Amino acid sequence: MSRAAALAVAADYLFQAVNALDSAAQTLDRVGALGAADQVRGLHEGTKPLQQEIRRAANTAHRVERPEFYDESGQWVGRQDQKGKI
Repeated sequence: MSRAAALAVAADYLFQAVNALDSAAQTLDRVGALGAADQVRGLHEGTKPLQQEIRRAANTAHRVERPEFYDESGQWVGRQDQKGKI
């Protein structure tokens, strides 16, 4: 597995964790477990920037590993088949 692929998988797992923590905090709020909800909300707030940073690292690694998928400005252009179609 390439570095870009490994970072993308990690970012996906962290994205799921961020969403699950948000849902858990909301559920704990509804049942009145405010202390636990605050703890989970803190974990959510700490995990969210980590997920975003890893996603940026995955995108950067992919641009380095597969520059042919990007234009001169670094924007995604996709994979072109042998006939030049995107």
